[in-house]
Amino acid sequence: MRTILLPLCAVLTLATNAQDKFDHDRNWVTNGDFEAVEGKKLKRAGGIAYATGWESPTKKSADLFSENAPVESNVSSPKNLAGEQTALSGMNYAGIRIWSYQNKEPRTYLQTKLAKQMKKDSLYCVKYYVSLGDLSKYAAGEIGAYIGKQRVEKDDESSLTYDVKVPNLRTDIYADMFSWQGVCGVYQASGTEQYLVIGNFAANEKTPNTKTKRPRGESRPQVFSAYYYVDNVELYPIKNRGECTCEQLDKAESEFIFSRKGVINANLKPAEKVDAQVFYFKRFQRSFDSSMEPWLSDMVGHMKEDMSIKVKLVGHMDATEVERTRVRPDLLTLAKERAEAVKDALVEAGVDAGRITVDGRAGDEPVDTSGTDIGMSKNRRVEVELTK
Repeated sequence: MRTILLPLCAVLTLATNAQDKFDHDRNWVTNGDFEAVEGKKLKRAGGIAYATGWESPTKKSADLFSENAPVESNVSSPKNLAGEQTALSGMNYAGIRIWSYQNKEPRTYLQTKLAKQMKKDSLYCVKYYVSLGDLSKYAAGEIGAYIGKQRVEKDDESSLTYDVKVPNLRTDIYADMFSWQGVCGVYQASGTEQYLVIGNFAANEKTPNTKTKRPRGESRPQVFSAYYYVDNVELYPIKNRGECTCEQLDKAESEFIFSRKGVINANLKPAEKVDAQVFYFKRFQRSFDSSMEPWLSDMVGHMKEDMSIKVKLVGHMDATEVERTRVRPDLLTLAKERAEAVKDALVEAGVDAGRITVDGRAGDEPVDTSGTDIGMSKNRRVEVELTK
């Protein structure tokens, strides 16, 4: 059925494999993945000081999460006080509050001393990854890094207001609750800086924010703030700005989406053209992607041309999404939800809902088993089957 399509191509929005790229040897941030832990067993919030080399610069402490924490505690991994997430690498990660509604809850920050002092006018790449906590009613921007010469130590819970240069653009809102999103930028040193602080340094009213929806399967109430997990923090010297290749990522656009460059053979009958349609999705994406609109319009036209056409939409997932269902039960229905999203788009475009049924096959029928980003992007799909 699929051989009648013209050649396909993958459209890359942006992809990074942070787990593979995390490099302890070049990194000036000691314990950037929060794996080294000292002191008593982690049992409660505010435990960032247990992570070797890390502290909070204000009275309100940041959090540390670990798979080694007791399951009944609120700082375990993957499930904890902020939602559910597995570590980007290893077993541990940190957590900070970036913003809260009407500034009712204090922000938290991460601070560490670099392994070396910076040299005047030298360039450094700063990278870290964030994931929005499921119980955050808001997502926010202004997630930045401050680099200074002296250790920051405040004896109250007030927000920090330093001049931040990394990343250059901080207006992007990080709203992805499922995957880790990269934040990075280049810093040019004034000389002898040796401290790194991560958090929000902007005024509350100047912090871009938006409301979020609680993920399916999560029954706990959301809080009126934007809380982020943080992992794999890096800072290292570079020769030129082009070496710092990480970019800010936006929502689910951190992954490939597979799409057709060509068109379906014009000589086919309407039913055959409909049978050839496939719609693709970004990783963890449930909604119909706007890049698929041209093919949706084609399918709508064919179904209106031949009113006898009835279809079954079959959703599929990639291997990463299937693996994540271990800790994300809300993803168990992702394949079928994708099929329903395509159905909704068809109905909205004028196709009778009675002509459409949906099904989900999870990840047990991949069309590409290469394991590459492009290969897996082919598997995040909804196929169209003709029915009677």
